[in-house]
Amino acid sequence: MEKRKWYEKYLPFVARSPEMQLRWLESAFRKGVLAPHEITPYIKLFMAPDGEANVARVRGLLHLLSGGLIEKLLEAADIYDVPDLFRCIAEPTVVQAVIAITKTIPPYEKTPQLVIDKVFQAVYDCSEELLARAAAKVAGSADKPAHFQEAYERFKEIKEDEKLLSALYPKAIL
Repeated sequence: MEKRKWYEKYLPFVARSPEMQLRWLESAFRKGVLAPHEITPYIKLFMAPDGEANVARVRGLLHLLSGGLIEKLLEAADIYDVPDLFRCIAEPTVVQAVIAITKTIPPYEKTPQLVIDKVFQAVYDCSEELLARAAAKVAGSADKPAHFQEAYERFKEIKEDEKLLSALYPKAIL
């Protein structure tokens, strides 16, 4: 058994290197000492925006994790962190996409459609087929969120409009 180093016990999460932060998150999930909602702030700190360099770093670190641990990260993550976290997954699965698109929106959110669209867009950016398969799986599920079908149909219409506009104005930036 590996002996714990003193800094692993006493060093705050934010002062650790990203690699140590990820090891801490992995350990927290493995031991089960914290509930998913208690891990959410740590995921937010781990995903703290530092620009494109942060996305590349997180993508490299997540590549080392198993699929089950990535699913636990997605389940514990706040809906606002899910788009960035999902973009960092090297090869997302349908199960991971389902977890992402079924996240609940906080009741205090003033623009829930915008938040949902960002999650859908993150999955769509990985693969249009992945989003379609995940949406079909959620639509066939008995425990789908109440807002899901309407939000997904709206997102599909937005994407169709974007395709039409890009065909009409090929030099325009969407």
